[in-house]
Amino acid sequence: MTETSSLPREQFDALEETLREHYAIEEEVGAGGMGVVFRAKDLRHDRTVALKVLRPELALSVGNERFLREIRIEAGLNHPHILPVYDSGEGGGLLYCVMPFVEGESLSDRLKREKQLPCNEALRICREIADALQFAHAHDVIHRDVKPGNILLESGHAILADFGLAKAVSVAGDEALTRTGFAVGTPAYSSPEQAAADDGVDVRSDLYSLGCVLYEMLAGQPPFVGPSSDSVVRQHMTAQATS
Repeated sequence: MTETSSLPREQFDALEETLREHYAIEEEVGAGGMGVVFRAKDLRHDRTVALKVLRPELALSVGNERFLREIRIEAGLNHPHILPVYDSGEGGGLLYCVMPFVEGESLSDRLKREKQLPCNEALRICREIADALQFAHAHDVIHRDVKPGNILLESGHAILADFGLAKAVSVAGDEALTRTGFAVGTPAYSSPEQAAADDGVDVRSDLYSLGCVLYEMLAGQPPFVGPSSDSVVRQHMTAQATS
């Protein structure tokens, strides 16, 4: 049982009780805008997994059916550079999905430590994520939140995570997202279409975001930085990155 959690205690206890026959939650290993990630034990298969729980306020806006539908779509993406989904559901009033526990680090963690990567390694990571995106796009799935934090590094390879979560949240609608204070996409990597809240976001948005990630791997910072999210968003729409 984990000692601390970013989730309210009452909700965490309800989740733990609901899942106790199938998963033993061990500890919180990460938290972000979308949710909280726990390391857990899959009791049926005797393996360590990552249990990602959608934040309660976000889950309320997304809704159970929409969330589970989009996660099922992600679960159907079978590609070596896409993090698979083992399971998903609702427990204790919370929405969750279960994925492999990656024994590595995120690209975000790597960049925080090293700032820049060697050119050949940056290009390899970019090629692997581009291959994952090409596969997903061929199946009419757009990621919508390609960023270093969603790129996991394990055994010398890159794996893209959180396909279904970004889609499920985005289709909840602008009004619902505004109520929760959440927006799909991260300002430093958002395409101009996302920055403008354009309904016509397509595969090109993912490629733009990947370009921003590649820029950071080579230059040591994203193409646009500023004192606020609004400042960065405006630059995506009006400025040209320094070459």
